[in-house]
Amino acid sequence: MLLGLIGLGLAFVAYRAEARRVGTVTGVIALVATVAICFPLVASWRAADHYGTDLSVGDYLEGGSNEGKPVEALSVVYNEVDGQQLKLDAKVPPGTPARPRPAVVWVHGGGWNVGDRGEVPLWHKWLNDKGYAVFAIDYRLAPPTRWDQAPADVKCAIGWVKSQAQRYQVDPNRVMIAGGSAGGNLTLMGAYSDERVKPSCEVQDTSVKAAMAFYPAVSLNITWDQSGFQSKVRPWIRNYTGGTPQEVPQHYTFASADTYVRPGLPPTLLMHGDRDHIAPYAGSVMLADKLRQAGVKHELVTIPYAEHIFDFAWNTWGTQICRQAMERFLMENFPV
Repeated sequence: MLLGLIGLGLAFVAYRAEARRVGTVTGVIALVATVAICFPLVASWRAADHYGTDLSVGDYLEGGSNEGKPVEALSVVYNEVDGQQLKLDAKVPPGTPARPRPAVVWVHGGGWNVGDRGEVPLWHKWLNDKGYAVFAIDYRLAPPTRWDQAPADVKCAIGWVKSQAQRYQVDPNRVMIAGGSAGGNLTLMGAYSDERVKPSCEVQDTSVKAAMAFYPAVSLNITWDQSGFQSKVRPWIRNYTGGTPQEVPQHYTFASADTYVRPGLPPTLLMHGDRDHIAPYAGSVMLADKLRQAGVKHELVTIPYAEHIFDFAWNTWGTQICRQAMERFLMENFPV
């Protein structure tokens, strides 16, 4: 918006200097730019009103990057498989809680091919500040194919956290799962999948009480067909599954969260930008409809004009909406 206003000011100066033609052209360009900038802004404020959230201009201007790296001092090996140590960062609020804390297992994104547990540290801190323990996990990445192994690692991590509940003063009956992008897919796989997906380690209980997924790649078929960056996304999916939807359809079905929708699934919060060119927004819309039909408690928070990983910029309008939507979701389901 600032650029648009500057443009309008330059147009006025040019006009007063009798450069009427230049001033008119500049004014039109500035007006178009202002409208283009205002459109997403107005849409965001309308979305905030719709979801009962507030937006802060001060926070928006403050900005902030939500990228990070693993904190080795907090790292623990939760499983060793195929000669690879799988680690998690155990981020626990300081002090002794009045009662065992709820916990969130956080699954990073990266197209199933890259990424690590250090992703989105400000979400981890935000949850810690509200009294939730966070266990940010790694899992096996492609290549080679991991369509069955990555979900198994996620379920192993869930079971490990529950088995270590006393050590970290967490409540094993209040364990949730969250993540974005490919991690959003694996979040939903961890929450929804049945006995077809077995954990990659010996654990007793891999159930979770709630799931929170940012811009998840819900369906691998939808992601393959509708992603706006197919030249990037399709190689990632091919590495993960071992082929195209036509070559290995059973792998796509197995690794898609909507395959497992049924009554009795845990409450689910979906947060997705409607301009996502990596993980199609249509996948979350489809999942929300299936959850509705199955009678599963859920909410789809649509962020207007938002692209993929919009929350990597910590104080965008979309991130502000999601923070408040998540806080409400947590308070309704698992208050500290």
